[in-house]
Amino acid sequence: MKFNIFGKKERVEMTKDEAKRKLSMLRFQKEIVSDALLRVYSMQDLDPDVKNKLIEKYKEELKSVNKEIYRISTLIEVMELQLLRDQLLNIINEKISEIDRRLNELKKEMEKNQVEIKESKEEEKNEEKDELDLLYEQVNSILEKLEKIDA
Repeated sequence: MKFNIFGKKERVEMTKDEAKRKLSMLRFQKEIVSDALLRVYSMQDLDPDVKNKLIEKYKEELKSVNKEIYRISTLIEVMELQLLRDQLLNIINEKISEIDRRLNELKKEMEKNQVEIKESKEEEKNEEKDELDLLYEQVNSILEKLEKIDA
């Protein structure tokens, strides 16, 4: 993944590995400039004006390197956070898909069970109706026999 780095004069695209290499180089550069600054401070026999100019030069260079280190460090952090965000979104999307799949399965099972329950209730009604019809026939038969006995 490439990210844009906006400078004052240029626009550069950089991968995470390239940014890490640049950060490593900048940290090394910072060590060199810091060592040079310490050496200038420790030189006793150097002309004070030259010493002050060198100190200012190395301070400015150190300040510039620190700004670039901060900028590249921030860029790397943004890249890492973007990657984590994408991974998290993928995980969430996978879980949502799993949940949706399971919900659909359960809905189908519930619909199937409702159809089975409905069919079972219809069968029970038919059985009850058959029993009632049989009972009705028996009652009619008994009433007919009673009418014959009364007549």
